[in-house]
Amino acid sequence: MPSITLRAFRAVFPLSARTVSTMPTLAEARALAALLVSMGKRVVIQSAAQGFTVAEVAA
Repeated sequence: MPSITLRAFRAVFPLSARTVSTMPTLAEARALAALLVSMGKRVVIQSAAQGFTVAEVAA
């Protein structure tokens, strides 16, 4: 039952991400993500055409 509620909630309020930076290497992207996580942010790293994009997840 809780999974149905969670799916309905996410359908009404989808997660969004705001791009923080694009880094040339995965190591640099992970370092930036670790810094943001230590500040209490939720982040995601995505592969981009040129490097890796670090984005902050906003619920």
